[in-house]
Amino acid sequence: MKFGWKIFLLCMGIYIVSLTFTGIVVTENTYNSLLKKEIERSLEEEGHLHSTLALYLLNNKRLAREKIELENYSQSIVDMFKTENNYLEVFDESMNLLASNATKTWFLPREELKVALEGKKNFILRRDAGQHYLFVSDVLQIDEERIILSLIKDITHIDNHRREQYFFFTRIGVIGLVFVALITWIMSKFVMKPIKDLSLTAQNIASGNYNDRAKVTGRDEIGLLAEQFNIMASEIEHKINQLKEESQRQQRFVDNLTHELRTPLTSIIGYAEFLQKVDYDPGLFKKSLSYIQSEGKRMLKLANTLMDMILLREKAYQLQKHRTLPLLAEVKDIMSVKAGEKGIRLKIQGKDMEVVIDRDLIKGVVINLVDNAINASQKGKVVILGTEEVNGKQSIYVKDEGKGMEEWEIEKVKEPFYRVDKSRSRKEGGIGLGLTICNQIITGHGAELAITSKVGKGTTVKIIF
Repeated sequence: MKFGWKIFLLCMGIYIVSLTFTGIVVTENTYNSLLKKEIERSLEEEGHLHSTLALYLLNNKRLAREKIELENYSQSIVDMFKTENNYLEVFDESMNLLASNATKTWFLPREELKVALEGKKNFILRRDAGQHYLFVSDVLQIDEERIILSLIKDITHIDNHRREQYFFFTRIGVIGLVFVALITWIMSKFVMKPIKDLSLTAQNIASGNYNDRAKVTGRDEIGLLAEQFNIMASEIEHKINQLKEESQRQQRFVDNLTHELRTPLTSIIGYAEFLQKVDYDPGLFKKSLSYIQSEGKRMLKLANTLMDMILLREKAYQLQKHRTLPLLAEVKDIMSVKAGEKGIRLKIQGKDMEVVIDRDLIKGVVINLVDNAINASQKGKVVILGTEEVNGKQSIYVKDEGKGMEEWEIEKVKEPFYRVDKSRSRKEGGIGLGLTICNQIITGHGAELAITSKVGKGTTVKIIF
């Protein structure tokens, strides 16, 4: 069942239960109030009747100047009291009916008469043939004689009033139900609209439209839900874009790897086929085999580098505290020969710091960065190995005065097989995996590789811990 129907039926149920409860409580309260007032009025009326009859009989006794027989006055008493829907019965002490002006006789146990004989005025309610009666009983005594007066009132009109009130509530309830149903339906449509919009947005996102967002129209629960949904959708879109970028990077990796393998294989196969076809010439054979050997070594280097990347991914780093300046001094000593051959000066600057690292791996990273800096620099330039704090974080950096890179190349240099200077890299035996491995090692330390570069001014590579 749809949520809108659930809201509608819930409102209808609440309305019906509330109206029914209210109708019953109000009607029964009114009925009991009217019945109580009718009983009080009847008791008061019987009291007036008792006083009037007592005065009447005493007056007759005074006039007659002799004892009167109450039984002889029974019919006169009944005739004196005759109103619509009100009746009077007179009984003797043996509860025999002496006189009555009622339209019927009640052959019922008359417990109220026994109570009256005990000197207690009382009343009782009875139903008979669809009518409702109130019986009020009391004893009238003159001298030593006693008779029982039973005032009977037809109070069926109170029951009719209750029935009419129930009919009234039913009619009003049906009319109100129509209006409430209409209003509830309209309100449920209004309330459900943001939810339907949210559902439609979810369907659009599920179908691939990841940039679709739900409209936030308020700060209620639905508005907050839509806001959280948009945050979730943004995260999903971000993750999808990351997956796409990763897929593209993986595809580029496969394409580049295929290219890197195909080039030496083509050379090896070409020279092998050439040697099979030509006559033996020692010089030519030696030169061809030299090319085959160099291309084979290049493939072996590629395979070893890829294996290093796999091992680095699974390796547990041996992290310990080490000083930075002694580490940079070692790198400077190792790279000084190559720098000297190219006429480039290596320089260390910055203060000594203590960092938690795998010393051999970070040392290899710095060596690779210095090697790249030397390759990118011209004779007479300076390559700086330094330390500094970046926003309260310790860092090691390598800075050159080389030709630099375009801004769009900065992120690409971290990708496998990418070379800024492809011709020079191939000539020097590079396969474009150096910075990829460096970035992997740095990430494994929980650090960040940050590159800044300007064309013609040089490049700075920082390891920020």
